Amino acid sequence: MPRMNKIIPGNANSNKRIGRKALGPITFPVQIFFNNLNLRHKLLLTYLSMTIIPMMIIGIVSYIKSTNTITNQVHDYASLLAAQINKDIDAYIDKLERLTYTALNADLLKILESNARLPFPQQLDNRDKVNNFLLGINLIDPMIDGTYLYSRNGDLFFENSAGTMAKNYSFTGESWYQTIFRKKTLLIPPHLETKYENLLGNWNFSYVRPLYNIYNSQYLGFILVDVRSGALDEIVGAGISRVNGRLLILDNCNRVIYDSDGILSMAVNGDFLINKLKTKNLIITNQSVRTGWKVVFISPFAVLMEKVSQVRNFTILIMLSCLVLITLASIWISLSISQPLHKLKETISYVENGDLDVMVEIENESEIGQLGRSFNKMLYNIRQLINEVYEVRLKKKEVELRALQSQINPHFMYNTLETINMMAVLKGNFEISDVLSAFGEMLRFNIDNREKVVSIAEELRHVSAFLKIQRIRYHDRFTVSYELEPDIEQYQIIKLTLQPLVENAIVHGFTEKQGLGSITIHIRKEGETLIIIIADNGLGITPERLEDITKSLAQEEASAKNGGIGLLNINERIKLYFGSGYGLQIKSRFKEGTEVMMVIPAIIHEQRRGSDL
Repeated sequence: MPRMNKIIPGNANSNKRIGRKALGPITFPVQIFFNNLNLRHKLLLTYLSMTIIPMMIIGIVSYIKSTNTITNQVHDYASLLAAQINKDIDAYIDKLERLTYTALNADLLKILESNARLPFPQQLDNRDKVNNFLLGINLIDPMIDGTYLYSRNGDLFFENSAGTMAKNYSFTGESWYQTIFRKKTLLIPPHLETKYENLLGNWNFSYVRPLYNIYNSQYLGFILVDVRSGALDEIVGAGISRVNGRLLILDNCNRVIYDSDGILSMAVNGDFLINKLKTKNLIITNQSVRTGWKVVFISPFAVLMEKVSQVRNFTILIMLSCLVLITLASIWISLSISQPLHKLKETISYVENGDLDVMVEIENESEIGQLGRSFNKMLYNIRQLINEVYEVRLKKKEVELRALQSQINPHFMYNTLETINMMAVLKGNFEISDVLSAFGEMLRFNIDNREKVVSIAEELRHVSAFLKIQRIRYHDRFTVSYELEPDIEQYQIIKLTLQPLVENAIVHGFTEKQGLGSITIHIRKEGETLIIIIADNGLGITPERLEDITKSLAQEEASAKNGGIGLLNINERIKLYFGSGYGLQIKSRFKEGTEVMMVIPAIIHEQRRGSDL
């Protein structure tokens, strides 16, 4: 039994819309964009948003925290370093103070006070004693360039030095000389050496202690210790090597007395130097209460940011790695959800287009798999219902046609027609005889032949009998021509489908037409399909009426008007028997003619019994 593949559409207005929520009057573009995305992209966008945004926030916060932590660590370390350097300098100055304090022994002060009045041999003996004392001080610290003992008038009394005293040099010309009388000790900041001919240009700092008579506090002279500025390098070097930066030591007048970069000039003011730095720097300052010197640590932020950059790059690498993994996981999860739904959607599209033989492939027992299983079950039920409806409609048509046929007593009609025919022959009215003979052939074809389908040859004989009657009725106002491919008459056609089309062409095309009309019956085979065209040059159909007929032919089911077997009935019978892909098509131009095309499968006719449609 032929299958029905097309679903009869219901009333769209009667469908309930579940889960639909109308958009409000104000809708954000982002919301519109998101709502229009397919499920796969929505899932992917949601997963990535829920992971990338928190990762970015964590990465930014970690970067800021790392920057602050590293900066604070460098700040704290530099502060400790500056404080420790000042402590080490203070300790070194304390060491010099203790060394010069040893000159306050009674023997040395006595020699310094009375040596000039002693005999020359004794003076030589005292000189050796003092030189041994000064040499002992020099040997305590290799950074000491020289130790000098001067009399009250500023003349050199004894010395022990690695250099040669410059001619005409006198300490009395030094700016600090007049201040030693007001102080217990004096620290002279690093300065260019000028008193030694072979050490000119070296940087030294000095420690001076005035010497007084322990009994009457009379000023006797002073002891001076020259220390190479390299001593500061030893103090600073160990600490500065562990941190990237520049270290300055400023005296109590803010003059640079030490520069870890080796650029040292007493003419440079420390504040001026710091203010003229071109790059952004971290600056730490620590001032000694003991000496008044300030240790200034300068570290460019670019250097600090190197460690921060390492943290940043590592964070970015971790984030990118996580992003790749999360993206792959998001794609996999979204596909695992969206692909089954996409397949279900495609299957629904096939069903929407009338193909009910499809099924959803069940891949798992998830909610989507259960939905697919329910959809397959629904399709199966629909196919069953369609088959049941088809059988009911087919039986209904058979019952209607048989009821029509049973209303006529075939033998009585044949005998009556034969009697009338004989009477016409006896009276010599052969035209009436021809009409009766043709009418009798039509009745036999309609009543006796109970097959659903007949050959094209049989259907054309029926059409020929009908046309014989119509020519007499219309006084030969039209002609009929046949365009048949060879052997085309052996193919099958549904019974009583051509004659009604030819009748429509005569009744609607030629009744009110002036002049000679023509009908062309064209039958050809295209692949596995038969194309049958009934064309006339009659009055044609108005555009409005043609549109109504075309819409009626496109419907699944339409009943013929007034109980007649017309275009709609023929079209419905073809679709019922052969399927929705076949049927009638109509073209017409008003006052020019009409063309009706029947499309049916090309099947060789085999004689078999059955009930008419």
